[in-house]
Amino acid sequence: MQQNSPPSNTPLPSTSSTEFTHPPVVLIAGGSGLIGTALSQYLLDLGAQVRILSRSGPTKAVSGSNPTYFTWDPRSAAMDPAALQGVTHIVNLAGSGIADKAWTSARRKDLLLSRTQSLDCLAAALQRASEQGATPVQRIVTASAIGYYANGEAVATEKSPMGSGFLAELTSNWEKHSAPLGTWAPLTTLRIGLVLSARGGLLGPLLPVTRLGLGACIGSGQQWMSWIHEKDMVRLIVHALFEPEWPSGIYNAVAPLPRRHLGFMRSLAKALHRPLWMALPGWPLRWIMGPRSTLILEGVLASSQKVQDQGFVFDFPDLDVALNNLLGKSDR
Repeated sequence: MQQNSPPSNTPLPSTSSTEFTHPPVVLIAGGSGLIGTALSQYLLDLGAQVRILSRSGPTKAVSGSNPTYFTWDPRSAAMDPAALQGVTHIVNLAGSGIADKAWTSARRKDLLLSRTQSLDCLAAALQRASEQGATPVQRIVTASAIGYYANGEAVATEKSPMGSGFLAELTSNWEKHSAPLGTWAPLTTLRIGLVLSARGGLLGPLLPVTRLGLGACIGSGQQWMSWIHEKDMVRLIVHALFEPEWPSGIYNAVAPLPRRHLGFMRSLAKALHRPLWMALPGWPLRWIMGPRSTLILEGVLASSQKVQDQGFVFDFPDLDVALNNLLGKSDR
């Protein structure tokens, strides 16, 4: 599929403006997911041209101007060569959902390959484009996760050591395969926390039961939840793409005020005007979910200081304000 491309010397516009002076062309891998669909719409509203890499074409409608879809198959490192023509920025969000299915050996392999093969495919396509004399991409942002860090009470900064277990190993391999993308453009890796959205994600299973008055604290309730509002998640990606002084590197994508699980559930119940009276032990969840239960029963206390030091200002630093916004009780 072809489309007109803007001048190759598209400058990096300030994200404080309401639209781009010279529309960039942003290629998104993983653009049909929770973050990807919100990012696509945000960029389109700003006046950017959006391209989405897809195995099967459009999967979700985006209102207003529509993105352009290009085919790719990460398993065979194949990509429509037209996808990169005129592209100024790239965002990689590709990867199977970490909480969707039980972590069988086959699922663990899929979780790894869906991430590493996507990155390898992007790297191969950029290499081919470079050999053919294409104009260099200006910025690349790729996803990672705070699962890289150890669970517990220690504050996790970008300099903290890698944790142990499947999530840490998965995330470490994910980042090793993303690093080569920095050969072709300044690279930002975002270690993403728990994304809050009324459209799904973490709140997907929590909202219905809490509305019924069946919300519960699970386990000790002391496990940390390092969360981020989906609007701030999208704004942070755009900030990393277009802020002129933004340095390459690894950044935690979490709000400044994490909550323990009990406090999080209390805030959710309060926002829905429902009681929180249930407390469930962790062992049934471990029995049902196996190792995947660590997603709920354990948590990371991740710091947002590095992104704040680079001038990013959160619209939703406080959980209560974020939940009220997501539940339609705030116009912010």
